[in-house]
Amino acid sequence: MGDKALVMLSGGLDSATCLYWAKSRFSEVSAITFNYFGRLQREKRAAAKLAKRASVSRLIKIDMPFVKEASDFYNSSRFRSDPDALWSSYVPARNIMFYSIAAHYAEYLGVKWIIGGHNLHDITFFKDASKGYIDKMNSLFREGCLLCDGQAYRIVLPLAEMSRKEIIKLAIRLKTPMELTWSCHREGRAHCGQCYACKQRLDAFTSLGLQDPVFKS
Repeated sequence: MGDKALVMLSGGLDSATCLYWAKSRFSEVSAITFNYFGRLQREKRAAAKLAKRASVSRLIKIDMPFVKEASDFYNSSRFRSDPDALWSSYVPARNIMFYSIAAHYAEYLGVKWIIGGHNLHDITFFKDASKGYIDKMNSLFREGCLLCDGQAYRIVLPLAEMSRKEIIKLAIRLKTPMELTWSCHREGRAHCGQCYACKQRLDAFTSLGLQDPVFKS
């Protein structure tokens, strides 16, 4: 059981790095991805391409059309006026839903480690990505797991104390195919370069004296 991992794979830079981090440590790696309401097609394709390139054991796709980001739930009001703000991408109880579904598969598949891609920046806004929150979920998993033979699956956050620049450095060391990732909050043929996710990537790569491969012509 200890050699199996399940990676939460969104298709972005952080989850891609986690995928290759897991590949470097575990003999069997699977991935799980969540198709919530309005999820970008480019993001879905990025997750599929990354899973294929990494030769994962399986890619589990979960359709959740009832789960909406705040900007979609409130439609034309409230957060719609600023679609690039963090509030627009907020989903109440997102992580407790997603990790619980991952735990469901982990128990049946004999997976020991559930790998999440939350980083140092996430916890300043998304409180359900904090160490304390994740620790509470792990405690509940230990109490509820009946098929684990005393060793319940556990959420691990390898990027929890890493900045965007540190994650990029790790991705390079792990030979993560960053050109396959999709971080942009807008649909299109290429990253827009204007939304806050794109700007974060560009700023981090620029500060390292590197060119982001998704912005190469």
